[in-house]
Amino acid sequence: MTANQYAEKVISNFLRRITDHVFLYIERDEDLMRQYQTQVNKNSLQEVNMAIGKRVKKMFRLNDDGICHKPKSRLIKDFTFHKK
Repeated sequence: MTANQYAEKVISNFLRRITDHVFLYIERDEDLMRQYQTQVNKNSLQEVNMAIGKRVKKMFRLNDDGICHKPKSRLIKDFTFHKK
């Protein structure tokens, strides 16, 4: 495997789980977590999580590639895998 092939593999794997990564990022950032909780209280958990998931897909121009029912983030119960 070349360095470029390895880099492609790493980025592809990251993008596949990017939604989970975003929610983990929220969990680990005190200010974002506080804002997340405010949004959930104003709207609904489902509405906030779906808005984040859709925005990730649109911003990175990704395609759906199945569902993961075992996210690492505790903020979500499942998420959509993505691919370029």
